[in-house]
Amino acid sequence: MSKEDEPGDLRLLNGKTGSLMAACRILLVIIVASIFPILKAEGQSIPELSQKSGDGLSSSDILSRVQATYRDINDLSADFVQQSYIQGFDAKNFKGRLYLKKPGLARWDYTKPVKQNIVINGDHVTLYFHEQKQAIIQKASAHPDAEPALGLLSNIERWEEDYIVYGEDSGGSILRLRLTPKTMLLVREVTVEIDKKTYHINKLTLLENSVNRVSFSFSGMKFNSGLKDGLFDFQIPRGTEVMEY
Repeated sequence: MSKEDEPGDLRLLNGKTGSLMAACRILLVIIVASIFPILKAEGQSIPELSQKSGDGLSSSDILSRVQATYRDINDLSADFVQQSYIQGFDAKNFKGRLYLKKPGLARWDYTKPVKQNIVINGDHVTLYFHEQKQAIIQKASAHPDAEPALGLLSNIERWEEDYIVYGEDSGGSILRLRLTPKTMLLVREVTVEIDKKTYHINKLTLLENSVNRVSFSFSGMKFNSGLKDGLFDFQIPRGTEVMEY
């Protein structure tokens, strides 16, 4: 495999800025894993958002309907296509399967064009590259942006404190929620695209403060299939070069 076929993370990992940029990519996945289910606990109040999104649904309407859709989901899996636009590199597409389970468990199995795994188990994050036999281990809380990112999952009532939330209903088949962080250092905006009929989240796009952009499109969703906790207990193979941050 040539270096042009490697994910941007790995190419940077082989350079001087590798550890920092790999940590940033891990953070982006943490944010995605946090936003995707928008899992609201029973009895939790919905933020009062008064912005209007054109002549259609208001921001609070969109938010509350998505929350209601995912309220009783304990686990989910989905196919994903990731499009990465990283400054200095060609745009790349990656495919794989995503697994999520409450509370705080996520696994991203990348299958094409290269194999890699990103596993989140509570505060423990593991990124593993198969062909290079390299692994990065990091605590999510070690990053200054981690608290508001993880708060998207665990403290939805704080959205108005941590983010400016605005909904868009242009009258078509797709609704959008735009989340603008108030304090995060890396991410400038997250756009959530929602199917208007099912209120399933179809696509997420994360914009960094630089020109970098990462989007995730989802299909083949399965809900409450009884995912086992062992799926998220990733065992690093022997002989792997392990870097901890």
